[in-house]
Amino acid sequence: MPSRASGVGFLGGGTATQAIHIPVLATLPDRFKVVSVMSPDPRVATEVAGRCGAKASTREQDVMDDPAVEIVAICSPNAIHARQVIAACEAGKKLVFCEKPLAVTRAEAEEIDRAARASGTPIVVGAMHAYDPAYRAAQAIWAEAEDQADFIQAAIFLPDNDVFVNQATDLLLSSRAQGGGMPAYDPGLRRRFMESLILGLAIHDIPLVRDFYPSVGTVLSSRFIRPFGYSIAMTSRAAQAELLAVPPGTWPADWRLRVMGRRHELTASFPPSYVLAGSARVAISRAQGTMIFEERLSGYEVMWSHIGDVVQGEAVPQIGLETLLDDFAFAMDLVDSLDTLSEIQE
Repeated sequence: MPSRASGVGFLGGGTATQAIHIPVLATLPDRFKVVSVMSPDPRVATEVAGRCGAKASTREQDVMDDPAVEIVAICSPNAIHARQVIAACEAGKKLVFCEKPLAVTRAEAEEIDRAARASGTPIVVGAMHAYDPAYRAAQAIWAEAEDQADFIQAAIFLPDNDVFVNQATDLLLSSRAQGGGMPAYDPGLRRRFMESLILGLAIHDIPLVRDFYPSVGTVLSSRFIRPFGYSIAMTSRAAQAELLAVPPGTWPADWRLRVMGRRHELTASFPPSYVLAGSARVAISRAQGTMIFEERLSGYEVMWSHIGDVVQGEAVPQIGLETLLDDFAFAMDLVDSLDTLSEIQE
């Protein structure tokens, strides 16, 4: 048990910070203390920081310079993730947590690699499903059996996130984030939307898909589903894989992974991101019968406990830097494939 709580400083005070990470850290008061919240909107910074007795700031450098901040938690817009990860490494922080995606270009990923190796700073990416305790237990059974996966499908059917955000927190939005909505559809935006969806949504499932399907292989088709869904099919010499997301509707949340092998079938049903509803419910079916895995803790809770262990020197990162970069490279291979397909269908 650590002798004191590690200080956490947030870069970004939006939905992920308010609805996911601060509530999780509140369940671990002996391990973490939120000491700083930075948002470019002073109202958000002040009110969110006030909820947890932290300092408020509109300047990210204040977080980097604060000696009480041992862990920098990056929950900012995707386009500035890489710059902030590198700055936190160079500031000598004990650990950098970054929400997905780690970067948005291959060049940024290479710069992160150099900065992290030079500083020795551990990096954790918020792939909550990769830390889900029920999934990890079931995946270990599969790995021990050394079965070959023939088909992998990661499917996301979600209502509007607001349904779950409103259950999790009294969300305070920046004035910069209010209003607007999805722009009018234009065929010229199709590739841009698909890239955004790969790096913003599909990337949640890539670490899990790669447990069974390590590289992209050949992308057979990429379909854009209005207003912001996708269907991506790929094949390798040994298996086929599909990534699917259907736009928000009135149906219940259904976030699933299905893996069919020669001797086993694994199915995992994950809870929504914005509520602490425990682990996935995972089943492995085989000749001997079906094994069910379900745990009390969510992937985010397990992830933050693991972060505490790493910061206290009691563990090394469960998902190393090389694996994080390989996960990102998989996503970028999907992005690059958009340029080689004759048409991104709709």
